[in-house]
Amino acid sequence: MNLNKLFPRLSIRLKLVIAFALLAIVPLAVVAGLATETTVRQLRALATATLEHDLAMARGQTERSLQDVERDVAYLSESYLEALFGEVSQARRAEIAAELSAFLTFDPALFQIKVIDPDGRLLFGVRGTGGGTTGGSLYYSVRASALVPGERLMLPVELRRDAGAEDSVATLPAVAIVLPIWGSDGTFLGAVIGEAYASVLFAGLEEGSPNLRGVTGLVSGDGLLLYHSARKPDWTSLLISRGEADIRNDLPSEVVDSLLSRREGTISTRTHGIVSFVPLHLSESGIQSPVLYRVVARESFEASVTTLRRWATVGGLAVLVLVLGLAVLAARQFTQPIYQLSQEARRLARGIPGVPLTISTNDELEDLAADFSDMATQLTEHRARLEELVEERTRALAETHAELADILERSADAIVGLGLDGRVRVWNHGAETLFGFTVTEALDQSIDKLLLPRDEDSQAEAAFIERELLKRGSVVNLQTRRTPKDGSPFPVSLTETLIRDDEGVPIGYSLILRDARAQKKLEEQMRRSERLSAVSVMAAGLAHELNNPLAVIANRIECMEGEVSERCPECFLDGDLTVLREHANRLGEVTRDLLRFAHDDEGDLGMIPLGAVSERLTRLLSRTFASRDIHLDLVVQQELPSPRGSENAIETVLMNLLLNAADATPRGGTVTLDVHQTGSDEIEMSVTDTGSGVPSELRAKVFEPFFTTKAAGRGTGLGLAVCRSVVERHGGRIWVESGKGAGSRFIVALPLGVPEGIWKA
Repeated sequence: MNLNKLFPRLSIRLKLVIAFALLAIVPLAVVAGLATETTVRQLRALATATLEHDLAMARGQTERSLQDVERDVAYLSESYLEALFGEVSQARRAEIAAELSAFLTFDPALFQIKVIDPDGRLLFGVRGTGGGTTGGSLYYSVRASALVPGERLMLPVELRRDAGAEDSVATLPAVAIVLPIWGSDGTFLGAVIGEAYASVLFAGLEEGSPNLRGVTGLVSGDGLLLYHSARKPDWTSLLISRGEADIRNDLPSEVVDSLLSRREGTISTRTHGIVSFVPLHLSESGIQSPVLYRVVARESFEASVTTLRRWATVGGLAVLVLVLGLAVLAARQFTQPIYQLSQEARRLARGIPGVPLTISTNDELEDLAADFSDMATQLTEHRARLEELVEERTRALAETHAELADILERSADAIVGLGLDGRVRVWNHGAETLFGFTVTEALDQSIDKLLLPRDEDSQAEAAFIERELLKRGSVVNLQTRRTPKDGSPFPVSLTETLIRDDEGVPIGYSLILRDARAQKKLEEQMRRSERLSAVSVMAAGLAHELNNPLAVIANRIECMEGEVSERCPECFLDGDLTVLREHANRLGEVTRDLLRFAHDDEGDLGMIPLGAVSERLTRLLSRTFASRDIHLDLVVQQELPSPRGSENAIETVLMNLLLNAADATPRGGTVTLDVHQTGSDEIEMSVTDTGSGVPSELRAKVFEPFFTTKAAGRGTGLGLAVCRSVVERHGGRIWVESGKGAGSRFIVALPLGVPEGIWKA
């Protein structure tokens, strides 16, 4: 365990000073602390013992005074009981009064003796100072009658006495000893009351050791404060009101509770010092005993401790100053060579040539200085060679960095650097061009929130990429989609790699995104070419398969026409045979169109009379449309110019569009063929139906081979593909305009005035 790391960084000199100081101060502080604490405990024990002794002496003196008075009253009661409560003469009463007065003269504590009847009326009374006694007291009678035989009562009272010539009345604090008198049958006869001076009875309460005077108090059995040396230092009045001196204001509540329980004890408190209390045991008569207590402040017995601590502190500071001075001198001698080595090391670190060290300590430090000088010389030479190498490597690194930065910035691919939290740290120009976000907009943004589409597939893909990165460290050429700034996702090729430092700890990710839209388009074109190639092969085979039956049908129609003209020239079959021959010829033309489609041969080229072709088609299809309860309309512009191309091929296109419109139109609907010139250089042909329309997501697919929206068995999916092929060979365009529920409108635009060499063969 290295103890130096437990403290803040300090110099060796300061550490030595602290070490010397601790070695000197800690033992001294421990010894002084133990001696002081031992002295304090001894002084507290001595003070407690002295306080308890003083309180015991005061209690003994007070108990003796009270017991003497109680005994005297009991003696007088027993001696004169019959005379006091019996029938005696006036002379005997005077004799008893004289004897009692003489007795009271020799007892300085008793003030007067009284005898009362059950109603509190005075039967007899004698005062020690002469003069008449005060009257009876119903209070004495009531308190005495509540006692049981054998019990006595001590009450704190205040008596009135004559004040002499001034005829004034003053209060006399007294303690009344009440002895109830009972008859033989248990009848309450009255009471004998002995009233004693409180000042005489409690004269010795404050006697004690001079240095432990403190505060002395006396509390009656009823909780009344009879005496308090600070707030009631004299006996002008026996009782003091709670507002003037409440014992709970002088002592803690737990001390007061123990005190009023009339137990004996000593309690030490932080705020009041030492509190000792004892009950006054008067007799076995049942009188509630008062409690005597004394409080000695902590300062009164810890003054010597304070003086001792003061001198110990002064002595400790003197020793500390002396030790610190010696420690500084010793530390300077020990650390001076170390500071010289440290200064020379700093000079060497700053590249300043070193100077030989002259340290003469005759120990290991001198050897260390010599070794350091040799090392400094070798280090200076090595630094010079290293600086040359660093300069050369820095120049090469700067060139490489510039090349890499140029490659990164000029790359057409989006190259993105990410932190471990997935936030953008590098965003090249290719990323700006591909996704539309500037560097300012992209930096410190989450790459998923910035580019990832908001759908469930993208969330699953993100989880897959995260698993692959953790498992293999990279994801290469993943075909996916990302969303640019305009919000329309497009296909990209994604390569993401986990970047690690030299120790293999992950520090971020590199992300390369390549635009895959051109590749997708190329793949679609290749797929379409493959489909068209397959269609061409199928069309050639189909045309050959149809030509033979069509030749037989045409031959049979020609034979039938000859027979009808010879046998029944007026029969209606002549017209039907003519229609059959036209349709057979039409099928022949279709097979020839398929062969031309398969062999890139559109037949003879010439001017196409679109008006005549449109009228002929509507005549041929009128019965077919009528059978389906569909109305066929033809709208042809007058004096319509003719484009150049293959009449048969264009007729095939219009035939396919009209038949598709008939399939899409419900019964009672309308199909319209509209042919007109849209400009000086273009003819537009449109076929409009009143069907359900083509959804927007299917418009780009309807011209693909084998794609059909018809029910199974009702379409091959080749008609519109053939139409597009024919129109594009003529240099034209074909497209569809539709809204769901609003019908479909297929439009063919053919250019005018195209030279023969420009037409696509």
